[in-house]
Amino acid sequence: MTSRADPRSGLVRRVTLALVASALVLGGLAMPLQAEDTGAARQAMARAEDYRARGDYRAARIELMNAIKAAPRLPDARIAQARVFLALFDSAGAEAELTRALELGADRAQVRAAMAEALVLQGRPDAALSWLGEGPVPTRDAGYAARTQGRAHLALGAIDSARAAFDRALQFAPEDSMLWTDIARIRIVSGDQAGGVEAAEYAVKLNSGNVRALQLRAELVRSQYGLAASLPWFERALSIDPNDVSVLGEYAATLGDMGRMRDMLAAARQIVALQPANPRGYFLQAVLAARAGQYGLARNLIQKTGGALERVPSVMQVEGVVEFQLGNYRQAIDRFERLANAQPYNRRAAELLARALYAEGEHEMLLSKFRPVADQGGTSAYLLTLVARSLEAIGEGAQATDYLARAAEPDTAPMVRLAEADEPWMLADAARTAPGDARTVIPYVRMLVANGDFALAAEFAKPLADANPGVPDAQVLLGDVLFAGGDAAAALPFYRRAAEIRLSEPVVRRLSLALREAGSADEADALLVRFVGYSPANTGGLRLLANAYIDRSNWPGAILTLGALHARLGNNQPLLLADLALARLRNGNAAAAAHDARLAYRVQPASTLATHMRGLTLTAEGDRAVVAVEMLEKAQAKNPRNPWLRYHLAQAYAEAGKTAQAVGALRASLALGAFPERGAAAAMLRELQDS
Repeated sequence: MTSRADPRSGLVRRVTLALVASALVLGGLAMPLQAEDTGAARQAMARAEDYRARGDYRAARIELMNAIKAAPRLPDARIAQARVFLALFDSAGAEAELTRALELGADRAQVRAAMAEALVLQGRPDAALSWLGEGPVPTRDAGYAARTQGRAHLALGAIDSARAAFDRALQFAPEDSMLWTDIARIRIVSGDQAGGVEAAEYAVKLNSGNVRALQLRAELVRSQYGLAASLPWFERALSIDPNDVSVLGEYAATLGDMGRMRDMLAAARQIVALQPANPRGYFLQAVLAARAGQYGLARNLIQKTGGALERVPSVMQVEGVVEFQLGNYRQAIDRFERLANAQPYNRRAAELLARALYAEGEHEMLLSKFRPVADQGGTSAYLLTLVARSLEAIGEGAQATDYLARAAEPDTAPMVRLAEADEPWMLADAARTAPGDARTVIPYVRMLVANGDFALAAEFAKPLADANPGVPDAQVLLGDVLFAGGDAAAALPFYRRAAEIRLSEPVVRRLSLALREAGSADEADALLVRFVGYSPANTGGLRLLANAYIDRSNWPGAILTLGALHARLGNNQPLLLADLALARLRNGNAAAAAHDARLAYRVQPASTLATHMRGLTLTAEGDRAVVAVEMLEKAQAKNPRNPWLRYHLAQAYAEAGKTAQAVGALRASLALGAFPERGAAAAMLRELQDS
């Protein structure tokens, strides 16, 4: 029997459903209107401020997330979170929080300084200055706003405006460690390295937990005292914040330059783990891949940077090298051209561009860009060779001869004298108008040195050096003028001062050369050993040290240093191979010496030194005297006034049984002056005459 439903039950269900629906609707409307727990939010904000004061920004961020969760419509929590994001370099996150704070009713004045900093960090300094120019900021933010304004001007290259803004900031916050960090940076950008060091030291003194100041101090120590000396400063910063991606990036780069590739990779991966979108983490891994010859992987890693670092010179260089190695010469030309435009005095950039142009077959363009450079003194053998080969490629083989001859001989000029494109009268007028401005004085002094007018050059270089005691380039300029004028002893104090401020390869090269000229060879050797220890990845420093070892007949040291260079630079370095052959021959390894000399001669048969060393090692082999004579006669024809070469030719003559020619060569060598083996040559002459 089927039961019939009570009609009242349906009515009850409908009423119940209606009540439930009403409750849901009313509840949904009521939820945003519920009172926020501002008390809990304020407590979380107070805890966040404690963490922030200790430099633990990640813990502060978590507390502020709790504050926002407790009171999502509280603008102060959003502003506080934005400032923490800025400390963590999350400028996009900071901008989003500040925008939300404005939507929640925050006064624009309250967010103005922080918004400007977010825009500066995003590479939008013009927008930052627009925000700061809209109106006032709270009194507590006056120094912060002025400092941010200075950073924006600095990013735009407006040094004077940036300096004025930092001076205003000092009036509000004279003991702000972050402000002094920025002051250190502008001094460095202005060339005042010593002033930058002083400001960075003061920033650390004001706040030993300022990670930015510690990072800058590490970078300055790296330029002053080398890679290894900077590590404790980076590690001190990381002990305060192990996850600071900016410090990790510099730390990783330093480890890589020291050859600690595994440690560099670990730091780079840590950056990506912390910030998956951080371009530098991928770039550092790309550098490692390129060094390992994995160019395809390097290219993929560079692409992951999304072009965020495309204006950074080191990135341009690595991108160009990767594209070149992959055979994409047109893309390599684009990268190297941008690099050369950004750094017009970077010889390495010029050589890379020339190599890419040659590989692509752009001979006319190569000659247009680099033949005028090759016509100047101080041009590298590599660039001279590329110019010559391009001339040959367009059917101008006769014109190529001179460039090939210059490429075959080492350039003995101690310093490159850069030519200036402007008219002499324009350079002179500019220097006289602003005698304290390095931008006007340096080009004029270079021109005067190139013309041999050292006295007038010193008249302009000395006031610049005196007015800028902390600027290494100003000290080097005066040292160059004095050294080029023949007074190495007078140049020494200025080179020393520059080295105390920044121990770079150009300064070390000049200082070591001046020390030798002044009779302090031991001090010069000690300087080079110290520099190589500071910067073991610097091939220029290794070459200088190798030359010093050769000059002092320290053959084991020369072999060790030249061998390290050979491993890095490969077999396309004829002068390096010739020196290595000499060192191995003098150290008793004739077979290895012959191998190196053969490679050097194969790479550059027109080189006097390569030809000389080929003949010398053939003489040592004993059974190839005739070929040795041919080689040494060829070298002697190229350099007839080299007594050392004449002595070695005499040895080859004697080995070949040509006693009369040997005696003549020995007499000629002794008549040409002093050389390291003069005593042995005299003894050989007596022996041959007595026999």
